[in-house]
Amino acid sequence: MHLCDIGRSKRTGLRIPVDFDVKCELRGYPMVMGRAVNMSTGGIFITTSEPIGIQVEMNLEFLMPETMNSIQVQGESVWSRPHKAQTNLWQGTGIRFVGLAEPYLSLIRDYSLTKLYDEDFVRREGILQILSDIRNLPPLYRLKAYHILIRKESKLNLPI
Repeated sequence: MHLCDIGRSKRTGLRIPVDFDVKCELRGYPMVMGRAVNMSTGGIFITTSEPIGIQVEMNLEFLMPETMNSIQVQGESVWSRPHKAQTNLWQGTGIRFVGLAEPYLSLIRDYSLTKLYDEDFVRREGILQILSDIRNLPPLYRLKAYHILIRKESKLNLPI
């Protein structure tokens, strides 16, 4: 098992690619604007022009894609990847949501499930990674996710 697989197995939701602005009000630091790269109900990965340290508490605000819903949530930076010229990885920070309340939790979860209808997303992420992510969903959402994938199985030619 790879180190990244261990992190994925702890996920409580489906990680999805996103692309939107995030306003970060850091406690004890100036406000930072970031760009979201991916997110789940557990947290979000953002890129910023300046790195954010580890265990920095912050308030986040962003608009959910394809909606007019503004999400405001507390977060804590749990890991950071500095920019390195020799790597093609994004420089940025992984932020864990702290106390993500309803209806925000359902909004992110429902949006994540819609990504399962996107054949390119399923192929790019890989069915094994997606199944790993959705096994930790609450039962109702896990069942919805499985139904979506089962209906798509014949089109995608996936081993489900």
